Order: sequence, then structure tokens, then C-alpha cells
Amino acid sequence: MGPDQAMTLIDAPVLAFLEKALGHRVQLNEIAGDASTRRFYRVTTGAKTAVLIIHSEPLGSAAPLFSNHRVLESIGVAVPRILASDPAHGLVLTEDLGDATLQKHLLNTASDRRLDEAARLYRQACDLIVRLHRKGAAALRPGDFAATCALDRERFLFELDHFHRHFIIGHRQMTPGPVDDAMLHAFYADLAEECNRLPRVYCHRDFQSRNLMVERGRLRLIDFQDARMGPYTYDAASLLRDSSLDLDPKMAEEMLDRLCRALGAEPEEFRRDFDLAALQRNLKDLGTFGYMASQRGRSEYLEYVPRTIGYIKRTLIRSPGYHLVYPLVERYVIRD
Repeated sequence: MGPDQAMTLIDAPVLAFLEKALGHRVQLNEIAGDASTRRFYRVTTGAKTAVLIIHSEPLGSAAPLFSNHRVLESIGVAVPRILASDPAHGLVLTEDLGDATLQKHLLNTASDRRLDEAARLYRQACDLIVRLHRKGAAALRPGDFAATCALDRERFLFELDHFHRHFIIGHRQMTPGPVDDAMLHAFYADLAEECNRLPRVYCHRDFQSRNLMVERGRLRLIDFQDARMGPYTYDAASLLRDSSLDLDPKMAEEMLDRLCRALGAEPEEFRRDFDLAALQRNLKDLGTFGYMASQRGRSEYLEYVPRTIGYIKRTLIRSPGYHLVYPLVERYVIRD
């Protein structure tokens, strides 16, 4: 969308906010957003740019965006600076980090250099996860969103039910019979309970290649408003079982080893707990992709489905405890 079209969609409170923050004569270009209802614009004034985020609802002063930004800044995580905000109108103006997500950066890197560049940046990403583990919880205040909300059994069950409704029924257009439905929901309940038992740390919650920006060779973290306490392997699963990017398997294993050593975890236990979080996370991802395609007309999300199904299949095969449920998941999820 060009600047003239973008300006016609901006109402008076937004223009007043931008003029107060940046002065007159601003130009706006809408930029691609995520799976949320937020809208994003690149704002240009003279030689400077910023990113305007328009939320669909007002933001309270204790909104997760603000509290998580404070936490992350306080522990030394490189997040975009908040330049101005108007919580009553759901407006936030942030530093512009450009368009080079980790995903785009690696896809645009020459093939003969891609593996080395990926390893260099993924080491940085793993070190960020370790920083969140070690320092995040201690930086929380009692009223912070992340201190009062967690990735817990209820949340996991909600996400798995969302997957069931929007991927199996909505996207696959398959309706399990009573026996299969009961078995699938028993599997969801067991998986949610197992994930709920894992030790909790401060998690970004969506720590994947589209939420890591590459700026001057360093990573910066975005889309952190949903950060909260969650399983200690969850961010690792988001990063290394990323639905939107193919990773070299050997490199991914090296990163798992790096995390395990840095966190002082027992390797076998860490791998088992990683698989639990990755399985729940990948099923949740399929629910998001099915919803975006069937309910919001965003069929581009379906390109991530085969990769995600591949992750799920390998995790189920590798874990003996899932052998009984595997034929059921194969029927409704894996099989083309």
C-alpha cells in the first residue's frame, strides 16, 4: 500500500499523535503484519523513519507490551526503543529496525555462506534464551502481565483445542467420530499436563526467525508483548523447530547442545522436555495456520504446514510414549 492510500486509512487521533511525536509532513506506508489484529506502518519524516503499531483496542498503562518492554530492556535484551505512545487509542511508535528478519536474512544470504551465517546468528539467539532464563523472572514486578499469566495446562489445552477446530476440522475438513475424538482429546490432555509439569522460566513465547531482526550483524527481539512464564524448553522449541524456516539438522543439534550446557541441564532430560514443548508448539502452529487460511483468507500461512507436519512426525516417531496415538495423528494430521 502506497503512502497516499495509507494516509486515507488513518484517522484524526492517529495523525494528531504522529504530529505531536514527529512533527508535520509525515508519510506512512503499511507494512506486513503478523497473525494478530494489529496494523503496522512505516512512518517517514525527512530522513528518519519509525514504526507505528495500531492496536485494535486501547492499551492500559500496565499493558503487556509496556511491562515486557521494561523487563527486557532491564536485563539487557536488544528490543526496539518505544519513541512515543498513546495507550487510550492503542498507538505505539517504535524504533524502526528495518525489514531484515532472521528468516529473510538467511534466505537472502548466498548459499555458500548460509550455514556459517546461520550458526553465528543462532548462537546469538541461544545466548538470548539463556539470558531470559537467568534474568527474566527476577526482573518481574508483582503486577506485571508475565508475573500473573503463564503458559500452563489451561493455555495449552486452549491452543490444542484451537488446533483441533481450525486445522483438523477447519482446514483438513475432517470430523473425527466419537471414539477418535475422545482419543485425540485424551492425547491433548496428557500433552498439556506433561508440558505443565516442566520448570517455568520467563519466555518470549514466539521466539522464532520472524521475530528476530538482524541489524548490523546482531540480533534484536520484537513481538514480545505475549512474553510470560512458561516451560524452560519452550523458547528453544520455538527457535529450533521453527515452522517458517528450514534449519540444517546438524546445526540445530549443536544449538540444542549449546543450550543444554549453558543451562546446566541433564542432556537426556533436556531433550525429552524439548520434544514435549516442540510437539505442543508445532500443533499449536498448525492451528494458527489453519485459522489464518480458513477464517481470515491468509492462505500464505499454509506454506509452513508441510515443514511443521514433518517436525511433528519425527517427534512422535522418536518418542515411544506416542506409538499408540501415532496412527490417529497420522490419519488426521500427517497424511496428505
